[in-house]
Amino acid sequence: MKTEEQISLKDLLSFQSSKGEIFLNDKRMIISSADAWGLLRKDLIAALGMERAKRFLLRHGWNSGVNDARNLKGMFEWGSDLEWLLAGPQIHTLLGSVFSEVTKLDVNIEAGTFYLEGIWHHSYEAEQHLLHFPHHYQSVCYNLIGYAGGYSSEYFGKKIIYKEVECIGKGDKQCRFIGKTVEEWGDEVADELVNYEEESMANELDCAYRRIEKQKETLNLGSKIHHKLTNIVLEGKGLDTLAKTLGESLVCSVAIENSNFDLLASFAQASEYPLFSLRALLKSSNLQKEQRDMINKLLEERRTIKLTLPTGFGNEHRLISPVILRNQIFGFVSLIKNEASFEETEVVALERAATVCAVHLYIERNTIETEQRMKGKLLDELLNKEADISYITKRLNYIGYNISDPYYVVLFQFEDNKSQNVNEQKDDCTGIRNKIINILTTRLQQAGYHCLISEKIDQVYSLVPLKFVQQQRLPIKQYGEYLLGQLSDYPFDVKVTLGISNIYSDISKFCQGYQEVNKAIEIAKIKQKNQQVVLSSELGHVGLLLNARNPEELESFAYGQLGQLFEYDQNNHAELLKTLYIYIESEHNLHKTARIMNISISGMRYRLKRIMELLDMESMDSSRRFELQLALDIFLVLGKLELD
Repeated sequence: MKTEEQISLKDLLSFQSSKGEIFLNDKRMIISSADAWGLLRKDLIAALGMERAKRFLLRHGWNSGVNDARNLKGMFEWGSDLEWLLAGPQIHTLLGSVFSEVTKLDVNIEAGTFYLEGIWHHSYEAEQHLLHFPHHYQSVCYNLIGYAGGYSSEYFGKKIIYKEVECIGKGDKQCRFIGKTVEEWGDEVADELVNYEEESMANELDCAYRRIEKQKETLNLGSKIHHKLTNIVLEGKGLDTLAKTLGESLVCSVAIENSNFDLLASFAQASEYPLFSLRALLKSSNLQKEQRDMINKLLEERRTIKLTLPTGFGNEHRLISPVILRNQIFGFVSLIKNEASFEETEVVALERAATVCAVHLYIERNTIETEQRMKGKLLDELLNKEADISYITKRLNYIGYNISDPYYVVLFQFEDNKSQNVNEQKDDCTGIRNKIINILTTRLQQAGYHCLISEKIDQVYSLVPLKFVQQQRLPIKQYGEYLLGQLSDYPFDVKVTLGISNIYSDISKFCQGYQEVNKAIEIAKIKQKNQQVVLSSELGHVGLLLNARNPEELESFAYGQLGQLFEYDQNNHAELLKTLYIYIESEHNLHKTARIMNISISGMRYRLKRIMELLDMESMDSSRRFELQLALDIFLVLGKLELD
């Protein structure tokens, strides 16, 4: 009796080196390399196409499995027929094709039921496929599937069909297979049975010829569609025309969406479907693992996929191709049908359309970026106190900006997470800047306004028309909170504070508004106000100081109060002015001030003593405290007191 654990290569093969022959029972065998089989497999696919090559490899594997089962049955005395069956996976392992692990077995010959499930580790066929081809959308271990089916069918006396439900060749983590009778599979394998039927080589070649003709027809149609779509871009027409032309050429609905699956353009019935949000779809309880895996492949591997929407998202079937621009996904083009089948012609045309859409988006993006750079440059020039306002006004008129509209200056200030490294901080700031610019630009343009916006490393600032804010039907502070809320779903590890100025009617006052809102954020931070939205109107008397008409008089008053401290700080690189400001803001709390200044209590006491000496004060009554607070605020407004 021989069990499958006892079988060795020596038991299986008879080596007759003097004759250059190897036998399994009375059948001559040869040893061949996996690379040689991989090249043969590659050439078959190139000559016959994937589907025809699949049929050839399945039948080859099937016949090999049948022959091995017959040979093994008579070679050993099996303790049971089940041992004979399990010798099949062992042969796979011994011959180096794959390490075959049976994980579940339930066979009843009398009842006519068969179920065998297992995992193929280190499949030579999957490895060879990936050496010559990218991941396929279906499993690729055709020879192994055929061998398992042929061996099991010879054992069971009925046709057993194996399906590879997971495969490394299509991007899965493992190759997992299941074998059942044709009756037990039912309709699941109806389309597969034709692959096991014998055909002559003449028929194979005839099919190959027809396939080549079909490919030629597909390429011709794809080229015609590509030519049409390219001309649309060259003529300066938009995505709506692209969608219409593609839909009419392929007689189906078309949707062009951005990276968040927001609809940009559509044709025919595409606009009637409830187009899904990717986030909503991924959270759906109706989403099956296969659908989730397909979406991940679309996003991570950037491959064209076929997707059937789950219940609740419409009854449509989609062929989706990503639009790749600058090595990033900028959108998707979808063909939409009521039936699930898509022809190769449609796949080729869709992928070419995605390429044309990428070109269109690239042109649009460059145009927008050029316009934004010009507007941003004008905005930056307004920050120069010596700027030629008449020249800037003329340029703003050229681009259609209404300089007479009252406006707010809005400023987004970023604060990095100190735990991040420099590259992470840079990436996060770049990401948040781009997102803010996109949000503001989109909102204003959708409402019919030109967007004046610019940026620095840690800031984005813009002019927002008063009329636009009024159209939002929200108080300015609530609208600011709404804008910040648009950033909450994005994984940037950056703290963002939004400052909003008072209303200005003169474009030449932009510099004043910019300084005002910067100072408002700075003061709110020092006063430990953990506000995400800071209004200049909340500055109180500091706001009046910012807008004073005679700053020289204010400076003279402040210098009279704090001149000695100012000179001492300048000469000794000290921070007595800052210490006094925070001490007063902290309501004379010694410990709180020391904590904010990050100094010891004894150091804080020394500083206060030195301040009192320089100001020639023994105590600080309410009147003197008010004068000092006013002087400090003036120095703050004039930039002579730095709080960072």
